[in-house]
Amino acid sequence: MAFPADFSGLENDWRATYDFWTWSSDRLGRLHLYAASAALVLGPLIFLRAKGDLTHRLGGLGYVFAMFTTNVTALQIYDFTGGPNFFHVAALASLATAIAGLLSIVVYGHTKQTRALEAHIDLMSWSYFGLVLAAIAESWTRGLGPQLDSLRTFWIAFAISMVVAGGVGAVITAKLTASVKRRWTAPAQAENAGHR
Repeated sequence: MAFPADFSGLENDWRATYDFWTWSSDRLGRLHLYAASAALVLGPLIFLRAKGDLTHRLGGLGYVFAMFTTNVTALQIYDFTGGPNFFHVAALASLATAIAGLLSIVVYGHTKQTRALEAHIDLMSWSYFGLVLAAIAESWTRGLGPQLDSLRTFWIAFAISMVVAGGVGAVITAKLTASVKRRWTAPAQAENAGHR
């Protein structure tokens, strides 16, 4: 796996190589950008509205499709290092999380097991967290990073931004997820108890 610690031959030209506009300079990059943007918009719309109705289901399928497209295209993009790197590992984890989130709600639909509903809420919430963190990383890599003086400064600023954004985002995601679980799993448990 090639990690971007070795930028041999790139030191003098890294700003031109990684500027904001290169992330959508070809069809694959544009498809990745559009799918990720769609998922970024759909996520909060799904999260903030009523759960389980037709709009939620269709929006959720749209989100999973957008995430699938985002991650499959990400796995084919090697502009940053010329080969697989830690962003590809993150894409695989994101793909697995979104698919597991979809499968868990299918299991819940068939079994009415509350833990499957809780798994769906957890997985989809953390899927969106990962998407937002990836958007921040992409913005740094393509937009803000080239404004810095050197690759060393870039990586230090990038690491700090990921730790801060990841920490703040994890706290917010955990609190919102717990709130959604309290609101939606208790009625599901009551409904399931009534059907016994």
